[in-house]
Amino acid sequence: MECMSTLTDQFTEFTTRTQDAVTGAVRTWADTVTSLTGGQPKLPGAHVAADRYFDLAQQMLDGQRAVVRTVLDAGGKAAETVAEQAARTAETVTGHAVNVTETVTSKAAGAAKAASRRAAGATES
Repeated sequence: MECMSTLTDQFTEFTTRTQDAVTGAVRTWADTVTSLTGGQPKLPGAHVAADRYFDLAQQMLDGQRAVVRTVLDAGGKAAETVAEQAARTAETVTGHAVNVTETVTSKAAGAAKAASRRAAGATES
């Protein structure tokens, strides 16, 4: 349990630091806008700011989705290409095996005929 409380404490500290940093950044930004606008801050409403934030997040998510889809499409095409090449190679190897088998069979038959003739000639002598 001590490990969990340590993790919780670290998370709480991290969250607090993050909130302080964001609060400081917003305060600095608001002070800058106020000084530039003559004391009258013209900040967007909370709803507008939230909409802009989520619009940006959606754009980032859409971009990430597009990248993932591109990678998956490329991987799928590569797999198809490899499968096609493997099929062509298998056909070529099968064709060569058939040719070699036919050649060996033909030579074996010729050798058997020659041996048969020699045996017949040796018997006649």
